[in-house]
Parts: sequence; structure tokens; C-alpha cells
Amino acid sequence: MPALPKSHALGLVWAVTAIAIWSGSLVMLRFGVTTSLNAFDLTALRVGVASLVLMPVIFRRGFALGQLGIGGLLIMVVGFGAPYILLISLGLKTAPASAAGSLNPGVMAVVSVLLGWKILGDRVGPVRVVGGVAILVGAAFFASLPGAEKGVGHLILIVTGIMWAGYTLVVRRAGIPALHATAIVAVGSAILYLPIYVAALPKQLSIAPLPDIAAQAIFQGMFVSVVAVFAFNRSSELLGSVAGATLPALIPLVTLGLGAVMLDERAGIRDFASATLIGGGVALILAGHVTSRRSLATFIRKRVRDS
Repeated sequence: MPALPKSHALGLVWAVTAIAIWSGSLVMLRFGVTTSLNAFDLTALRVGVASLVLMPVIFRRGFALGQLGIGGLLIMVVGFGAPYILLISLGLKTAPASAAGSLNPGVMAVVSVLLGWKILGDRVGPVRVVGGVAILVGAAFFASLPGAEKGVGHLILIVTGIMWAGYTLVVRRAGIPALHATAIVAVGSAILYLPIYVAALPKQLSIAPLPDIAAQAIFQGMFVSVVAVFAFNRSSELLGSVAGATLPALIPLVTLGLGAVMLDERAGIRDFASATLIGGGVALILAGHVTSRRSLATFIRKRVRDS
């Protein structure tokens, strides 16, 4: 068997790092809201630390208002910033981490396809249709799991998937690089959310154990907002756009496993089947998107060459 090229091996390491951090962030949020911190604290810690780390990016590149406009900037901050984090944290008070790991990216992928088709004129194609169907079946399968508490938490996670899709559409239309987009969201969220948090929102930071606060601040603010973004970009560079884009489809299964190990959440065969369907559907949608872009680029180059 031929040895795996060094660049591919490094790409896999970076991909595993990004997936572990993204999945771990949901587990950490679930742990936080069910122990010593509340959703408002966790949101403040994440946007506060991330904004401090990423402020130099804003100093260099600004808020991209020329590309985004005020409306686009607000959609980014609301769709993937403090309101998004706050809602996920609130949802995780009653829903397990596995629900967030499956429903959130699954809904985001389906809604992104629909928005891209309706607003940007994207070609959907059979691969992405199959992916969307797999996600919907997996979500329905997940909702029918015996003994699972259904309610507001699961509904909130579906809403956050829709918000995430709106964010991705704006970033895609504006053509903003991942790190710059992350910085815009972090700093914009800190400006809008932290004054409200300090002045009016309930807090548990003063009574929470210092190790809990430090762990959430470092993991959510540094690892999720900076390390995972860098790791994912490096994995895409080393593995290629299709492989790099589809690897995040492992998030449902990884979150399910981490939730079972770290939070003692029950995970049976039906849970794994649901997460696998959603993860596979996300992979098909992402792969179909990248492949269609490549096909379009190839077609354009051929027409230019032949003309």
C-alpha cells in the first residue's frame, strides 16, 4: 500500500483538529449551561476573548462595510455572532449536545442550498438533492428517538441552523476570507452584546469556579474562534477543496461520541444512524457545491479557449 503523502497526512491532522474543536465547543456549551455558568456568561466569554484576539485583524482590514453594507454586517453578527451563540447555549439547556451537532449543521446545509438556489441562482443538482433528503430523513429519525426530550431546545437549534445559513450566504456574496469574517463577527458581537450583558443580563461569573471560567474562555474564545478556523483552512489547502469541505460532515458523529463520553449522554444505534444520515447529507451537499463550482469554471475556461 503506498504511503500517504506528507501533505495529506498533515491535512488530515488539521481537519481532525478543526472537527474536534467545533464538536467540542457544543459539548463545552452543554456542560457550561448545565453546571456553573449560564448562557449569557458563555456568550460573553466567547465574544469577549475572541474579540481581543482578533482585534488586530479589524485594525488591518476594517469591517468590510464597502462589501457588506450595514445590513450585511448586521446579518453576519446576528447570524453567527452573539445572538447565535446565546441561542445555541439556551437550546443546550434542554437538548443534548448530539442534537446540536446534528440539527444545527444539517439545517444550515439544507437552507444554504435553498438560499443559494433562490438568491444566487445556484444549480442544485442530483447530488445535493440526495444530500438534502438524507438530512431531512436523519432529522426526522432523530426527532423520533424514543425517550428524547423534544421541545424548545430542539426548535432553537433548528433556528440557529437557519441563522448560520444566512451568515454563510452574506459571506459568500461578499467574498470575505474566513479569518476576516470571524474577526468581524467577534468584534461586532463584542461591541453590541457586552455593554448589554454588563448592564442588564443575569450573570453567574461571580459564583462560578475559576477553572470553569478559564476553560470556557480559552476554548470558546481562542480555540473555536481562531485555532479551528486556521485548522480548517489549512486542511482545505492540503487536502483539496472537496475533501476539505466535506470533512466537517463528521461533526454530527464526533459530537455524538464526545457527548456520550464527556457528558454521559445516552447514544444508541438509532442515534448513530441519525447522525450518520445527517453527516452524509451534509457531505453530499458540500461536495456537490464544490464540484458544481469546478464544473462551471471548467466550462467557462473551455468556452474561452475555444472562442
